[in-house]
This record gives sequence, structure tokens and C-alpha cells, in this order.
Amino acid sequence: MRNREEGRRFAGAGPVPEGSPARERREPSLGHGPCAHAHGYGVWWLRCLSGLLVSAVLAWAAPEVRRVEVTRDLWLSSYRTEREGNNGASPKLKLKGIQEFFLMDFDPLPLRGQRVVRATLHLHPEGNESLGRITVSSVAAAWTEGRGTGYAKVSGASSFAWARTGEARWAGGEPDLTAVINGNGGSAWGFGDATARDAAGWQVVPVAPAVVQARIEGRSEGFCVMDDVGSEYTREGNTVQYRHFPNRYVASREGPRQTAPYFTLWLEAGAAEAAVAPAIAPRSPPAPVRFPPLAATATAQRTPRPVRVYDEFDDAAASGDFFAARNETTGFSVEGAAVRVLAADLPVTRFAMPLVGGHRDPLVPLADGAAPSSVGANARTYVEVHVPKSARAGRHRIALEVDGRTLELTFNVWNFTLPDRLSFIPQMNCYGLPGSERAYYRLAHAHRTVLNRLPYSWTGRVDRTAGPVIRPDGTWDWRAWDAAFGPLFDGTAFADLPRAGVPVDAFYLPLNENWPMNHERHFRGGYWIESAYDDAYWLEFRAAASRVASHFAAQGWTEPMFEFYLNNKVEFKRTRGNRWDATSAAWIFDEPVNTQDFWALRRFGLEFWRGVADAPGVRFAFRADLSRPEWQRDLLDGVTSVEIVSGALRTYRDRVIGRAERFGNFVAMYGSANSIGTPNAMPAAWCVETWALGADGVVPWQTIGKAEAWRTPDPLALFYPTESGPVPSLRLKAFRAGQQLAEYLTMYTVLSGESRAAVGAAVLADPALRPVFEKTSEADAGTARFTAAANPALADLRRRLGGWLDGQAPATRERWHDPRPARHDPAKVKPIAVLPPP
Repeated sequence: MRNREEGRRFAGAGPVPEGSPARERREPSLGHGPCAHAHGYGVWWLRCLSGLLVSAVLAWAAPEVRRVEVTRDLWLSSYRTEREGNNGASPKLKLKGIQEFFLMDFDPLPLRGQRVVRATLHLHPEGNESLGRITVSSVAAAWTEGRGTGYAKVSGASSFAWARTGEARWAGGEPDLTAVINGNGGSAWGFGDATARDAAGWQVVPVAPAVVQARIEGRSEGFCVMDDVGSEYTREGNTVQYRHFPNRYVASREGPRQTAPYFTLWLEAGAAEAAVAPAIAPRSPPAPVRFPPLAATATAQRTPRPVRVYDEFDDAAASGDFFAARNETTGFSVEGAAVRVLAADLPVTRFAMPLVGGHRDPLVPLADGAAPSSVGANARTYVEVHVPKSARAGRHRIALEVDGRTLELTFNVWNFTLPDRLSFIPQMNCYGLPGSERAYYRLAHAHRTVLNRLPYSWTGRVDRTAGPVIRPDGTWDWRAWDAAFGPLFDGTAFADLPRAGVPVDAFYLPLNENWPMNHERHFRGGYWIESAYDDAYWLEFRAAASRVASHFAAQGWTEPMFEFYLNNKVEFKRTRGNRWDATSAAWIFDEPVNTQDFWALRRFGLEFWRGVADAPGVRFAFRADLSRPEWQRDLLDGVTSVEIVSGALRTYRDRVIGRAERFGNFVAMYGSANSIGTPNAMPAAWCVETWALGADGVVPWQTIGKAEAWRTPDPLALFYPTESGPVPSLRLKAFRAGQQLAEYLTMYTVLSGESRAAVGAAVLADPALRPVFEKTSEADAGTARFTAAANPALADLRRRLGGWLDGQAPATRERWHDPRPARHDPAKVKPIAVLPPP
């Protein structure tokens, strides 16, 4: 009876995520008061007749309410060991955040020609867990229910990884189901809060009418149902109990008939008003590109050398000839304790190569005449050569004395110049600096990278010198901050470096969820950002963003990407002692997981763009670090402008890069540098591979070594600390080599007229430039491993491109491609609203 009564209480259709107009209607009251008090019989008769006519019209116009049974359902899992599992015959269905969900369907034929004005899904929970906010999406591909249980691999049946397991992938080759749900592949979705359980245990979920309409009209093959809450927590004072992905079971159609799921639809005759978002056409494979052959001048020199020479990646050098463009820096090392420069046509710098755990990685600059710090049979010296912009093209001589023996080397300068401003940005991420802060920025700049230090902690507390001083009266004092960081933004901090006067490419803003606002003062609880804070919080946040924007505009800092970035994670409350105060985040901001996390990021991003709207000349950016781009739907479309993506970029490249092309986003891949003792070509290969995928940079997540790194190999130590400032690692120089080769590729693409996609495909056609991606757990962001074959592959690619560019002799440009993102306008972001309750 409850469902029939619910059908009479029609309250109107909710908004559809895709922004389609939804008709909102109200059922008028059908009750009428007694007519005995009318002014006369005629008036009474006319009024009653009028009421009858109105009632008849309204009864004719009221939507038809129909119960629609589920005809098939399928529980699926995205968990790495269950991706090919099928639970089509299970008596239960399961919801577990982004890990487990289900497909279902009804017979659309009896409903053809009907317009859906309201829809609900009725589910019967099995167990103690109730449903919260739920997404129901259309499914833009055919699927097969199957008869599996226990995650069985059933040939021909659907699973998360297969449209038909072992026979056909989703959408003709996509990696998984996410290609055809939640706004992808032409699908539509909506989300809303389920009702509380009624006396019979049922919960009712609102469904966007457009999602159901798509099924009726044949533009969908059913429905995908997901839990948007995912992980939950409870709080008592400062104690938190965090529950990671609780299991939420509901009855399936294979269970008892009285608890089988069903839909209630409110229908009208006629064509639908709302349209499902059009499918994004898959990218066509680019026409093949063949890189130019090796130039004749690139033939390896085979003159015997009196000492062993190693290339910049610490492998045995194949030749005594070296090649470089103007404004390029490269290097090599030689076996020997006493290395002296006898003659050099180009600027040369020497470095000692002390051992750490039996391996060479830190490079200690040597003053003229100084001896290396390591001696004996293992002594090595690194020699770095920078080619000035003014160098003449052609052969140059470098002569060294190595332990009393003379070593003659040839440097061939190609007739083109690398730009000062970067087309591809290796961003050296870090979370603190041990002192001599500006020296770290300068060392990164000299290696054609950018250092970016997060200025706040897990609790949102901004480091003492990393933000303006907020005085007791509420005014902001920028003087100390401007003195420390202003030279980074106008380039004066780098006036004496090879790329003189070029500002840093990116810089974190101190803004976060707990600065300058007090998160606890405004937080009202709950998983959903639209009600989690009071209005005063957002007023204060927008005002802070506006203050930052006004100050930066007044200073004329218009070149760097100033990144608003939220780094903290609510789950750290659990991992750091089950304490509420362990982190100020109420969501997983960094590497978001559940819909609640992406939804919160969306709100912060929109508020940020509103706050900085009055400083259009400053390059502000809203950055998100994403390890699960397949689950972000369209929630961040037009909101994030910098997306730092994990190795999942390799799997979901078309989706991520396609979004970047539509919205003008900057995309980089994050990960780690190679471990010490493994092939040092890895950072360079990672840069080249990421460029080939269509992205704009790489981000090793931590780059600053500690004092212990001088004794124990530390893969995160790209910068080694000393009392007088940092010194570089061999691996930092490998990142520089990768950046420079990315410039070669950019210049080749521009000058050859080939598309970047085609050139990238040609790069990735070499197996040596494709890594093996390793993950140790579901939460692990993963590590890419390149083999030793990457080094000769990079050398071959570099010589082919360099020889070709040398023949073109292009005029010098300050920048060949500007990767910085477009500024987003919150007014142009597609509205997404939570569906009203059933």
C-alpha cells in the first residue's frame, strides 16, 4: 500500500546532472469543501459542476504511476582480483563505494512512447548496513547477466573488465565498465539520498528521469547502481572510528520474490524533453610517423680512449662524440681521481661522485683545481657541459687530463636552440626544505625543472614563512613573504642562471580547507559538502582567495601557475591514532576515492574561481592529484585546470587527455624516481613517455633527501642537503635530459607539421620506451619500471630528432608550446544538482 500512496504524492522530477531541463509539476489537491454554504442553488450547482470538470481534466492530465519489475541484475567488482568476476545468479547485490556495484534492467518495450517525469528505485537492504546517497546511471553498452556466483569467471558473461568476458571489451576496447557509465560513452547519471528504511525494510532511491528515458528510447542498455558514500566514520569528541568501504547488501531478483528490486515510474504520453549527453567519439589512430634516420655526422667515433667514459645515465658511453643543441646541458663521467680541464670550447663543470651504499648518485661540485672526494679504484668524476645560446654550430673540442692521461672529446653543437620557457614541466614536489630554501629553487631551475613545496601540514597549518602574516585586526602583512618568494615569481632569483629571468613555472598557494578559515569553527558534519559548512565559511574562503588575487595582480606576477591544491585526507584520522585532530580534512582531497570526495573538490574549486575572478591577468589554477580518473565522472569538468594523474594515465589516456583538450587543462603524471642502483635512464624515459601520451609534465611526489641519504640510498633524494645548500643527483640530471628531449619532440612536431598524437604514437611504438607498471596494493599509486634498453632507445631518438632539427636550423623561440592551463569560469560549468528526496 505504501507504494500506491507514494504514487499519489507526485512531487515533481528532480534536476538532471547533464543540465537537461526537467519539468517540475505539482499534483493539485482533489478535495473540495461542501457547497451548502453557497449563495444560492445555481451558484452551488455551477461550482460543483466546475469542480467536477476540473477534477476530470486533472485526472486525465495526471501522470500514470507504474511499478516496473527488474528483469535482470548483475553484481560486479572493480577489485583487482575480482575484475573478471560475474555474480549474475547471486541472491544478493552488493554496494561498496567504487569497488562493488551492480547493473540492472527492465523490459523497455511496454514503455515506448512514454515520457518519464519522475522515477524511483526500490531496494531491500540485507543486513545491518543502510543505503545513503546513491548514483543510478544509464549503461551505454550491451551486457550479459550471466549465471556466476562467488566472482566466478564466466565466459561470455559481463564483468567489470569485459562486456563479454574473454570475448569483447567494453565499448570496443576500453579498459573497463567505467567507459559506458556515469557520463562516459554517452551515458547519463543522477544521484540522491535514499529514504530511511520503512517498516518492511525498504529504501527508496531517487532516479534522474533522463536516465530512465534513455533506456525506454533505446539509448541505454540498463542501469548501474553505485554507493556514493563509500567509507564512513563516527566521531565522539576527538576519537574517530573510520570504516573503510563497509559492505552494503540488497536483495536481488534471484532472492525472495517479496524483496526483489523494482522501479516506480511516473509517465506521461509523448516525446521526452531531456536528451542524454552525446557520446564522445573514440580517438582514431593517428597516421604512422617515421622519425628521420640518423644523420651522417652522428656516426659513433671508435677511436680508442685512454680512460673509461660513461654517459649522463652512468652507462658505458658508446662514442667519444657528443651532441647537443644550444642552451642544452649534458654530461658524462670518467674513471679517475684527478681530472683537470686542459682545454674546452664550451663551459665545463666538474663534480665528485661519492658512493652511497655502493652506488653513485650525489654529485658534489668541484672548484677549479680541487680534487674529487672519492679516490682509489672507484674514483669517478662527472663532467657537465653547457652549450651557450651564442655557441657556433659545429664541432667543439674538450680536452681533459685524467690521472695524468689526456682524454680528447668532441662536442658537436647542432644548429638550433632550446627555449628558455618550458614546453614540458618536470615538477619536483616536496613537503619541506631543510634550509637555504632559495638555493633549492635555483638548483631545480638550473636543471630545467621547477621545485614546488607544499606550504602546509596535515592539519592545514601553514608554515610560519609560507604565507602572509595575519594581524590581530584581520589585515594581512605580505612584506616578509614578498621578499622571500617575489623573486621566484618575477625571475630575478635566477638572473645568473642559463634561463636567466624566467620565473618558476608553478607554485602552491597556502590556501587550504583550514587556512585562513578555521575549519572546526564552521564544520557542521556530514559527508556532503553542500551542507557541511555554514555560509560564513564560504564567505571567508572567497574573501581570502580574493585577497591573494588582488595582491598578486598588484605585484604583476602573471607568469607562474599559482596552484590552489587540497592535499589532506580524512582517512589519516584513522591511520594517525583514530584522532579527529590528526588532519583537518573531512574528505579525501588528495587522490579522491568516493563520490563524496570528488563532490567536495568540485565545491572548493568553484568557490576558488569565484574568489579570484577579479584578477584575470594572474595565472591561477585549481589542481587535483588523481589516482582514479575513471571515477571522477564529469564532476570536475571545467573546475580543475591542473590534473596530476597517477600511472592510471596510461590506462585512461584518452579520457584524461580528451578532457584536457576540451577544457584547456594542464596534465602531468605523478610517480617516483628510480631507485638508486637501477637504470638512471628511467627519469628521462618517463618524461618522454609522458610527453608521448599527450601530457605536459611529470611529478615525482617527493624529491628532497635527508641527511641519512648520504649514508643509505634513498630513492626520494633527488636533491642532497649540505650545510651550504643542496647538491644534485645523477637522477635529477636524468630528469633534465628527459625535459630537453621533450623539447626536441615539441619542436619536431611544430616544424614537421605532424600531429602530437602521431609523434607520440611513434615514440610509444618502441617497446623500450614503454614501462612495466607495478602496484603492490589497491591503494598503491604504482611505479613504472623501464629496462636498461631505454637508454639506447633514448639516445637513438635524440640523435634522429637532433640531426633533423639541425638541418632545419629553426630560428630561436622563447617557447615552442605553452602548457599552462586555461582559466576557468565557474559561470560556464555545467550545473549538477542532488536529486530531491523521493
